[in-house]
Amino acid sequence: MRAMVMTAYGAPEVLQFREMPEPVLRDDDVLIEVHATAMNPIDYKVRAKPYGGPRDLPCILGFDVSGVIRALGRNARHLKVGDSVFASPSLARNGADAELVAVDWRTVAHTPRTLDHVNAAALPLAVLTAWESLHKRAGIHPGQTVLIHAGAGGVGHLAVQLAKLHGCRVITTAGMPETIDLCRELGADVVINHTKEDFVKRVSEETATAGCPVVFDTVGGEVFDRSLECVGLNGRIVTIVYNESAKIVPLLFRKNATLHCEFMGVPTVYGVNPESQGEILRTVAELVDAGRLAPHVGKVMELKDLPQAHREQETGRTIGKTVVRVKG
Repeated sequence: MRAMVMTAYGAPEVLQFREMPEPVLRDDDVLIEVHATAMNPIDYKVRAKPYGGPRDLPCILGFDVSGVIRALGRNARHLKVGDSVFASPSLARNGADAELVAVDWRTVAHTPRTLDHVNAAALPLAVLTAWESLHKRAGIHPGQTVLIHAGAGGVGHLAVQLAKLHGCRVITTAGMPETIDLCRELGADVVINHTKEDFVKRVSEETATAGCPVVFDTVGGEVFDRSLECVGLNGRIVTIVYNESAKIVPLLFRKNATLHCEFMGVPTVYGVNPESQGEILRTVAELVDAGRLAPHVGKVMELKDLPQAHREQETGRTIGKTVVRVKG
């Protein structure tokens, strides 16, 4: 099969087209003919250095997939050859920057009827991250005020919609006219232009100095440090970025607040309840088909242009999801 392969650690130029062996199916796998995949920060982080540990090279990245089932492992149930499906391939195995990918059947769901493969591929990793962060880690409740950073980003634009669907008041941050407009279109109640306003001060004003019961950090670094100041008493901050901050204990301890880390790869990397991700994606598909949730595809690129897609993703200025078309 043809694949865009990571041949070494380094710049995007380490990605090269190669002929690769077709995936060998495990008993719990399905083989998916890839129609589209999508970019996520994990792609360029793994490409640049041994992020999360070294990998056997050459390897294939790409951790979103929408496509068609071509073969079933011995244990696969409720699916058949020819089904249109979407999923997030395991971060510990070869991904979907290829014509074929093997995915644990328990993490797979039928694609939303109302989406083509390009738009469906924008969903899996980002929506699983947003869902698990808000519902499993933060335990959001209707009526709560939730601060979501980068509300026009790949994870953020879905998190804004999920929080609003759950009856929350959403404060989010953005920094460009087009991202500010998108956040408003998504239903955010307050959009803070972080290039012109101090988001900590604005959150304090919007919550009458009480802070937010839930803060969702998708950025890390200084944004994470300052977000600790936005957490209310008995609140929760959830981050999807690795942070080493000396401020965590002093800023959270005095509020009786807690820090939660979200790594959506746990179910497939460690084999812990992988069926939970299939269940989430089935619910997501229902929401999409009901017109209540929608992915935002900022750009569509071809697999041959994957190195450029990596460069653009690394800028941190992409809007919504960049989708990579593999077939069609």
